[in-house]
Amino acid sequence: MSNQSHMFVRNATGLVRELTAFDAFNLVFAAILIPVGISQALNFGAAAFPGANVALAFILGATLLLIGFGAVYIYFTMAMPRSGGDYVWVSRTLSPFLGFVVNVTLTFVFVNWVSFNFTTMMTLFGPAAGYVMDWSPNVIQWFNVPANQFIVATILTILFTFLMIPGTKFVAKFMRILFIVVWAGMALWFIGLLVTPNDVFVKNFIEITKTNPTQIIELAKNSGFSVPTGLNWGMTILAMLWAFQNLTGFQWSGYFAGELKNVRRTVVISVLGGLIVGAILYAAGSFLVYKTVGFELFSSLSYIGINAPDKMPSNVTYILPSLTKFFALPTIIKDLIALTFMLSIIWWTPAGFMLGTRNLFAWAFDNLAPSWVADVHSTFHTPVNATIIMGIFIEILNFLNIYGGLSNYLINIIAVMALAFVVVGLAAVIFPYKRKDLYDNAPEVVRSKIGGIPVMTIAGLITMLSWSFVLIAAFSTSQFGLSVTPIAMIEAFSVPILASIWYFIATSIRKRQGIDISKVFSEIPPE
Repeated sequence: MSNQSHMFVRNATGLVRELTAFDAFNLVFAAILIPVGISQALNFGAAAFPGANVALAFILGATLLLIGFGAVYIYFTMAMPRSGGDYVWVSRTLSPFLGFVVNVTLTFVFVNWVSFNFTTMMTLFGPAAGYVMDWSPNVIQWFNVPANQFIVATILTILFTFLMIPGTKFVAKFMRILFIVVWAGMALWFIGLLVTPNDVFVKNFIEITKTNPTQIIELAKNSGFSVPTGLNWGMTILAMLWAFQNLTGFQWSGYFAGELKNVRRTVVISVLGGLIVGAILYAAGSFLVYKTVGFELFSSLSYIGINAPDKMPSNVTYILPSLTKFFALPTIIKDLIALTFMLSIIWWTPAGFMLGTRNLFAWAFDNLAPSWVADVHSTFHTPVNATIIMGIFIEILNFLNIYGGLSNYLINIIAVMALAFVVVGLAAVIFPYKRKDLYDNAPEVVRSKIGGIPVMTIAGLITMLSWSFVLIAAFSTSQFGLSVTPIAMIEAFSVPILASIWYFIATSIRKRQGIDISKVFSEIPPE
């Protein structure tokens, strides 16, 4: 590349390709976080979309993601295998401005999940584990005290910041160990669902809670729940919103592309493997929950728990892992399963941290952030400064989430994410035509065509249409909880607005320093 020293921070990133195909799969498989995602989809989905078959919704949603969204991220990663993912692709295809704004927005969404998951662990999974393991009410209540939540979240943030510094290989080893532990526990959960007939579950439920399921069902009806009669296709289609939201993460290997070994093979294995295995497990888990708990009882529990929690009997809870208490399994196994749901968040967190640091690194490498942010440690081969910044940012999010009700301000975040992915799809549509230089030099599979039309263009169009569906459905479906009030919209789109301001300030500063940002984005960054 000519004059690269004047375009990028330096002529080499300093990152090392250390992630194997399994490491990349483990990162994206952790990113879709099935223990948390299936709890959200089943509990909230059953309450919001009565009659929806969530298992079927995941299969349908995964199919659309596979032929569109997944293909786009695979092709782009092969064509431009650099850290930063869609930031690099969109900025080199559509415009630097759009690439930066889209990626900052997505980074904000995904890094927020780190903080939100810490809170989920304490407010939902902690009490659920206490319910299964018969902890003292005082211990369970401890998790609901904001000061205690902030202390735990702060400790975890500090520990993970230090964990990320020693290097990608070290993080990968840590995640491999947790993969084994978490999925040994989740395997026990699936086995528990398989070996517990519905009549045994109901019998255990009555014996332990002293509450008959018919009472729960009647309470739900009196609270406004309409018991579904058979499959509701309309609600099932709308429930695909959970599939799109909870499976998002399967494509994250594109953000770490600068550290993948054998990029072409690794990205295919990780992206397709993460999506297909994830969708199967989401669907199978949903089906088995319906079979074991009973569709009517589970839906009623979820409806009361979310819409009328004051009417829930004191000795009954609706949170998915808490229902493990009624499985036909030894007590010690049920306890391990409950702890597994909590531990899964520890397994997931490095993926969110790494995505944030690598995207921040990519912005700095292109001169859109201070150059010292892109510094890479000579021994660890990691962007240490970016990692520390990300740790500080997550700590701020912890405070805002626990004390400032950040989740309430981000009610429309799925809409913002959907709009960003529509832009990524548009970049894929025009990439073969606008960046013919890069397209013609891409691997043969990226250049494949159907009827003379690039497959990448077709996949991009499917991506645009599918995420447009998410965008429209999210706003037109009151059950999903989105708001179209001016304040809610401003709150949701504040990050893209701030990113736009940052971009114009950064480019103005670089221009005064004699750096032509437009030349930076005419080529892909060096390795």
